[in-house]
Amino acid sequence: MNDNTNFRRERIEKLLFELRYEIERGMIEGDIEETLNFRFIVPISKCISGDIVLCEFHTKPTHRYMLAGDMQPKLRVVK
Repeated sequence: MNDNTNFRRERIEKLLFELRYEIERGMIEGDIEETLNFRFIVPISKCISGDIVLCEFHTKPTHRYMLAGDMQPKLRVVK
């Protein structure tokens, strides 16, 4: 990875951490709803020639015990 790639990755990780903080605080303080949806399209894909990348983020209330197994947190930054 070059310096620009490292910079961009570090910036994304920082923004995701800040987003987590804002969501947690907003929900704890009752400023925002427990259900959020955000969706956008990146107009190019390197994996599928001529296609797009769909980016989605959503929150929803769930029971604590449901996090075991298939419901593990899925938000992560991949290299």
